[in-house]
Amino acid sequence: MPKISIVTPAYNCEKYLEEAVNSVLAQSFEDWELLIIDDCSKDATWLRMQTLAKKDNRIRIFQNQHNSGSAATRNNGIRQARGEWIAFLDSDDLWRPEKLQRQMSVLRKHPDAAFLFTGSAFIEDDGMTIAHVLHVPEKVSRKKLLKQNVISCSSVLIRRELMLEFPMPEEDGIHEDFATWLAILSKIPCAYGVDEPLLVYRRALASKSGKKGKSAHMNWQTYIKAGVPTVSRVYYMVSYTLHGLSKYSMLWWRSYRLMMRKERFKKLFLMIMNALLLLAWTSVFAHAWYQKYNYKAIIGRQYSFWGYVALFVLYAALNILIGKVFSVFRVVHQQYIEILLSHGFTVILANAATYIELALIGRWRFRMHIAPMIAVAAINLLIGLVWSLLVRWLYANIYPAHEVLLIYGKNNMESLEEELLKQGERFHLKTRISLKEGREAIIREIRRHESVMLGEMPEEERTFYIRYCFEQKKRCYCQTTLADILLMSSEKISLSDKTLQLFRNCGLTVEQRAAKRVFDVAFSALVLVLLSWLYLILALYVRIAAGAPILTKRECLTRNGKHFWQYKFRTMKPGKTIENQDPWIPGGYFLMVSHLDELPQFFNVLKGDMSVVGPYPEQVESAEHIQKKLPEFTYRQAIKAGLTGYAKVHGKYSSSKSNQLKMDFYYIQNYSFALDLSIIASTLKVLLEPSVSRRK
Repeated sequence: MPKISIVTPAYNCEKYLEEAVNSVLAQSFEDWELLIIDDCSKDATWLRMQTLAKKDNRIRIFQNQHNSGSAATRNNGIRQARGEWIAFLDSDDLWRPEKLQRQMSVLRKHPDAAFLFTGSAFIEDDGMTIAHVLHVPEKVSRKKLLKQNVISCSSVLIRRELMLEFPMPEEDGIHEDFATWLAILSKIPCAYGVDEPLLVYRRALASKSGKKGKSAHMNWQTYIKAGVPTVSRVYYMVSYTLHGLSKYSMLWWRSYRLMMRKERFKKLFLMIMNALLLLAWTSVFAHAWYQKYNYKAIIGRQYSFWGYVALFVLYAALNILIGKVFSVFRVVHQQYIEILLSHGFTVILANAATYIELALIGRWRFRMHIAPMIAVAAINLLIGLVWSLLVRWLYANIYPAHEVLLIYGKNNMESLEEELLKQGERFHLKTRISLKEGREAIIREIRRHESVMLGEMPEEERTFYIRYCFEQKKRCYCQTTLADILLMSSEKISLSDKTLQLFRNCGLTVEQRAAKRVFDVAFSALVLVLLSWLYLILALYVRIAAGAPILTKRECLTRNGKHFWQYKFRTMKPGKTIENQDPWIPGGYFLMVSHLDELPQFFNVLKGDMSVVGPYPEQVESAEHIQKKLPEFTYRQAIKAGLTGYAKVHGKYSSSKSNQLKMDFYYIQNYSFALDLSIIASTLKVLLEPSVSRRK
């Protein structure tokens, strides 16, 4: 005879039933039987029950002759039960694996206990976890229970003879489980609680308990059923209402936060916050305009209403354009130094451009009427920084780190796990599971997590889990492969009713190469002219501090595997490498970490050996070594090597060669002049950020 009989009423629950049954099968306490009673479901619940019964001979299934309701179905299960104890589990709820074990352990401390229950955690209808726990007292008497029902039906464990003596009322309009607990506690002194969330309650707003007005009326009727006097009923209803407001307001807020975490609401939240920032910035400029510039004697003309609108829209558009380039609206996961630099560059450039526009309209001499625009820039910078802190705080509270399930194959995932730990504000690595565990176990884990991350694995497995996550509306992160990059950059072609993807390996077009070369020459010449004084100072410093030579040169690879000599200011002593002890000339380490040693590469750009933006130039010897392990590394040679690049900006000199290849290949396949400008702008931020690792 089993120790515990678990009764599960089932009605139109094919969607959830298997997950509930699996939570029973996972129990560490194994002396149980599970009775599933179908209450004449209209879907495939009965067929699902038959399949589940084959999993374990401890599962027994029954079917009512007609639809009887949950109370009658539970009573039917109690009569069929053979165990000493009765437990209930609704078909859409779940148990933690240690639920029964923890409750049975209470009996060792309280051998006279006949009624036990536990705390609860909560999930949404789609399985997403709500960050709320229902705590329960160690003991609860009938009088205390009248004030607040803290006993969830799916958490109880009750002696069978009590349930036979006090079956659940089979009438409508009351909380049948609450009425049963009150009836039982009229005979025994108390029920014993385990204050742990061993029950996972699925919150469905369409249920009886989800409609709070109706639930309150049912509570009143339950008091009448329990024989509570009128005056006492009023007192207990007030207590019930106050406790309910406290409980469900917190649950609502955390459920609201969970709803907002869904992708469509996240984008809406960020869009609203970005709009508020632009409105604040434009308002500051509008105030300065009306107070300082909107005079014919200053601006030279009187504007109409639509002139004002055009001016303010142009100002907002400038901030959007420059802000996009410097990623000013993507503050959520940036470091604080990145936020400061992004806002600094955006505010300075946007307001400088606006001042030039006003100066041209008013025909001012340089620096005339500049003070108001400096004030606007300073105030907007302060607003931007405060806004960034506010957005980060709200985002962290509404969108806490995603609980990630990592699915991995044979390869070591240590590097990926280290990166996830570094990104703790974005990802919480909750569970790891190997492909060896099988698809059934992995799917069960996917359902319990909001996000899934796929490590390196066979393409068939990868495709299966991506598709499954998509169907289940789960976030799925995958490590990018070269094939993914090719697919992203391919061209879609329609052939009658068929769709083809066109893949090409032709590098940059003639027009793109020509435009890129014109920009390289113009930009390099401008830098060399503007910074000529700095070149002279650095050359004199190296000559005085370390003697000749001033420059070093390395044989590197550029487009189509062509060899060239890359120039840098010397930072190391002759014959020394970075692996040696004390290899630097005086001030050499500073020149290296500040990237000032790379300034002579603009001469390489003028000569045509390099481009301003492109893959990092690898030395010939190291490139040959890398290509033996990673043959695809030659894909980077489709364009000229660059002084800065996509991999430099995003990897910040610390990426593995495999990841560097993927980032450079992405840049080549998705090249545009706008992307070049974005990389140059991001380089300005990277140069001013603290160095994260040594360059090699």
